Parts: sequence; structure tokens; C-alpha cells
Amino acid sequence: MTPRSTIAHPSARPGSLPEPVRVPELDPGAAGTVTAPSEPRVPGRAASATPDRVSRNAADLARTAGLLAVILLASLVVGRVAGSRGGSLLHNRMLPWILGRGLGVAAYLALTGTVVLGLWLRHPWRSRFRTPSAAAILWAHVALAAGTVTLVAGHVTALALDRYAGVGWTGALVPWKADFEPTPVALGTIALYGLVLVVATAALAGSIARAVWFPVHSAAVLVFCVSLAHGATAGSDGSILRWVYAASGLVVLILQVTRWVVGNRARGEGLTDR
Repeated sequence: MTPRSTIAHPSARPGSLPEPVRVPELDPGAAGTVTAPSEPRVPGRAASATPDRVSRNAADLARTAGLLAVILLASLVVGRVAGSRGGSLLHNRMLPWILGRGLGVAAYLALTGTVVLGLWLRHPWRSRFRTPSAAAILWAHVALAAGTVTLVAGHVTALALDRYAGVGWTGALVPWKADFEPTPVALGTIALYGLVLVVATAALAGSIARAVWFPVHSAAVLVFCVSLAHGATAGSDGSILRWVYAASGLVVLILQVTRWVVGNRARGEGLTDR
């Protein structure tokens, strides 16, 4: 073993014994290098951590594989059933209309969920409930808004390409230019532009002032009302879905009215307390 050397400390007083300062050991095999003391190892730590991590990764992988297998199996079953029963539908000249109407109903339901979550996010009663959290509600609100835009785009495209519907691109994009049900279709066109305006201002929320984008974003309730009128009057299945329109409209109405009443009452009490 290499002997340790001692060096007198510069601050040692004359005549006093110098305090030894220890110099780290030099590695005989590498001149000029200093071997730093290594951290003491805890017996069994590394050996126990690796198997636990491997087992957790294996469990996560197994769960993911199982979920993918279930989704694949369900897709195969649904595709098999739809393929066996929908052969005649694929060659039906009404397919674009049926597809457009189905996408329209799905877009209306997604819009309903978007508006309901948006109203509940700012409702005074939400503070009484711990779950779902505001972050979860906001995430679902944004996801449904994106889904609504996608479904509306498919709805408009399917009806505009339908040669038998009498709508066309002009009727779909210009109010009161459709040959089929001009006023109900015009309501849908107005709702389309309102939806684009609401979503665009929300996307610019971080770039423009809140006083600019939030009032426009709050008009989503009006867009919902116009969409409800469009869906209830434009399609031949409006009478079948009347309970869907009535229930969704009632939920939005209750949330909007209670938010106004409770919010105004709370603000009035705050002014009184001051």
C-alpha cells in the first residue's frame, strides 16, 4: 500500500506542531490520477431493484397487450357483423345522406357534451364536488370540441357530395342557398360558422386578451341552440330524435340559468358584505 504523506498546513504557527493534511492516495497504475473514495454499497439494493422494475414493466406490457387484444377482437366482431348486414347499404344511393345524417347527430351529441362541460367548469356548484377535477373537465371539454369539429366536417362533406340531397357545396356554405329545406340547412350553416369562431378564439386564448376571446367563446351556448334547431328541423328523423333534443336542451338550459342565478346572487352578497 502506498504510504500517506503529510504536508504542513500554511496556517500553522511557528514553533507549533503542524497539523497533518492527508493527501488522497495515488493509483500506482495511472500516474497523476486520483482515486476518489467510492460510496459504500448497500447490500442487496441493486439486486432487489432490478427484478421489481422488470416485473412492473412486464405487468404493464401484459396489460397493454391485453387491452390491444380486446380492442382488436371487438373490432373484428363489429366489422364482421357490419359487413354481413351492411352489404346492401354500401350500394344504396342514400348512403351519403345516411352517413351525413349520422355524422350530424354524432356532432350534435359531441357539441352537447362540450357545452355542458364548459358550463359546469365555471358553475358555482362545481366547488361542492372534488371529482372530477377541473383539469379533467377541461381536458374532456377540449377533446370533445376537437371531436365536434371533426364530425361537423364529415357531416358537411357527406351532404355536399350527395347528388340527391339538393344541398351541394354552395348550399352547405352559403345560407339559404340549398334546394332542400333552405331555412333548416341555413341554420346549420350559421351554426358551422359560429362553431369555427368559438373554437378559433379559444385556440388563441393565450395570444389575445381574455376580454376579447372569452365573450366570443361564451357564445357557444347560442351555437348549441342554433344547432338544436337545425338538427330538429333539417332531417326527416327529427321526430324520432325529439327526446334527444329535448333532454339535451333541458340540461343546457338548467346549467345556464342556475349558473347565472347562483353567480349573480354570490356577487350580490359579496357587494353587500363590503
